[in-house]
Amino acid sequence: MSTGKLQYSEGDTAAGPPARRGRPRMVSDEERRKAILQAAYAAFVELGFARTTTAIVAAKAKVSKRSIYELFENKTRLFAEVVREHRHVMLDLPRPADEDLPPLETLSRIFRLDIPDEEDVEREAVLRLIVRESQQLPELSDYLYENGIIRAREELIEWLDRENCRGRIRSEDTLVCAGMLMDIVFGALLPRRRLKTAGERTQRREHIRKRLEIFLRGIGAM
Repeated sequence: MSTGKLQYSEGDTAAGPPARRGRPRMVSDEERRKAILQAAYAAFVELGFARTTTAIVAAKAKVSKRSIYELFENKTRLFAEVVREHRHVMLDLPRPADEDLPPLETLSRIFRLDIPDEEDVEREAVLRLIVRESQQLPELSDYLYENGIIRAREELIEWLDRENCRGRIRSEDTLVCAGMLMDIVFGALLPRRRLKTAGERTQRREHIRKRLEIFLRGIGAM
């Protein structure tokens, strides 16, 4: 029998029926891409290329495997994009065309000797990842170079050629010089043991700068 009052089903209150849930927020492709790359970076660093699967990346990124393949054609491409996303921590190139800093200061900026410790740790992880996977899977290294993902040596040669033309350095073979510079810096950035303290990282930066000074004196740039 009706009493003239509104009847509420179980779970309703006198304030009215429960509010309807809003439509789920749509995630853009760019947001998904960022989440996938972050998850892939963590997986590749921890497990390496061979042991990392798209299922592991999907679980870390909280997306479906289908979402990964919608944005990246395969695991190799995903690895390449992870390297591309983090290569800024290795080299700051190209440089401004009108840059007029002393060569030592410019090289310090190119090799990012002033980055914060957390980025220094990230750089070590990326370098170890590239070196490790290139040794174990040479075809992966070939893929990175052939697709222009890694151009560190080429970009450094371009900078040396330009500085040569400007008369700021004197180098008869910029290819050899670029190789020497990369050995000087990246060799020091990949110690046998991981550095654990800020003091150790500061000391390493000072050693690299001293090595760069010796190099520049050798080519008559200081």
